[in-house]
Amino acid sequence: AEFLSLFSSSLCFWLTNPITFVLPTTLSSPWTVYLALSWTILASAIFCWIMSLLTGNLSQIDRLWSVLPPLYSLLITILTEDKGGLNAVLSLVTVIWGSRLTLQFVWKGGYTLEGEDYRWAYVKDVFGGNKLVLHIFNLFFVVIYQSILLLLLVTPQLALIGEDMALTTLDTILAGIFLFLVAMETLADCQQQAFQRRKYSSNQVGEGDGEVRDGFVQSGLWAYCRHPNFLCEILIWWVFAMIPLSRVGCGWSLVGAVNLTGLFTGSQDLTEQISASKYPEYRRYQETVPAFIPSVRMMTIKRRD
Repeated sequence: AEFLSLFSSSLCFWLTNPITFVLPTTLSSPWTVYLALSWTILASAIFCWIMSLLTGNLSQIDRLWSVLPPLYSLLITILTEDKGGLNAVLSLVTVIWGSRLTLQFVWKGGYTLEGEDYRWAYVKDVFGGNKLVLHIFNLFFVVIYQSILLLLLVTPQLALIGEDMALTTLDTILAGIFLFLVAMETLADCQQQAFQRRKYSSNQVGEGDGEVRDGFVQSGLWAYCRHPNFLCEILIWWVFAMIPLSRVGCGWSLVGAVNLTGLFTGSQDLTEQISASKYPEYRRYQETVPAFIPSVRMMTIKRRD
């Protein structure tokens, strides 16, 4: 009842004040902030949909993945009454995360016209050339759902509106863990990139050292779990959600982390199907190395090695 009352009053405010819907001044309710930022969800979804139709490249939302959460976080800090303390720290760590991921995406050529995720070729095969169904899938699951998800990731910051924003020791520890996970994800990506350079410096799979012959990275963090970068990305947003949860016990602040976990789990399944179809040794890798969480026994064995 309280949620419906807050939401309806916020909606009435925006309907009777349309100018502040686009350019609000200051907001004091999570629901008014949601409505204030909804225009960016609409704009990003329309942009990605039109660009995918014009270019045939269905990876448009990937280009906004590292940009929108920091933008949302900064806007929340600016639009809410408390512009310092914990809000500033949350925006800072989110900007660091986004900057790192953007540079990674630039290095991979993700912002070029041809920069489409390689997995789309396999997804298109699943739809058997039915472009209508493919574009419906792209519109609803990729463009609309993921545009909403990018705002949901910073929902924990909204849960803190109206709360005491003074930094605590636990806040500092959680922010440090967040940055540590960003560093670990960076390391995993760098190890993958170094492997890819070695792989493509050989003439073909089957030449070079052991993992180059196999065709996929198995060293460094990738020796402990098959998707260390996915694991770090998921944990980053769970840690982000822990900050308001530890203060106000707001369960709905977890919705972004929960949805991201489901999305990455599905993405992992597709990635592994592709790898197993390309590289015969990948089945052995799946049998011996966990997907996400390495066992204590495995970590002990790796350290001895």
